[in-house]
Amino acid sequence: MRKEEVKTLDKQVYITFSTETEGRNYIMRFYNPKDSITQTDIENFANWVLSQNMFLTRYGELVSLVDGGIIQTTRTDLIPLIE
Repeated sequence: MRKEEVKTLDKQVYITFSTETEGRNYIMRFYNPKDSITQTDIENFANWVLSQNMFLTRYGELVSLVDGGIIQTTRTDLIPLIE
């Protein structure tokens, strides 16, 4: 028996940082953020990450905030699971 078509909405927060290597960035992604998350929340978290200097990437330490936001993706299962 086929289930009916299912649509899901996926959300993730992304924050892009520049690194010590010129032209190289590092992106952090966080899945299923709260609906109430704001630009200020993202900026404050990114600034906290930078102030803690806790990440060392293959391109060196994180240097500055480049970009950040929310990605929303709607996915439609065209071939639903069959039970």
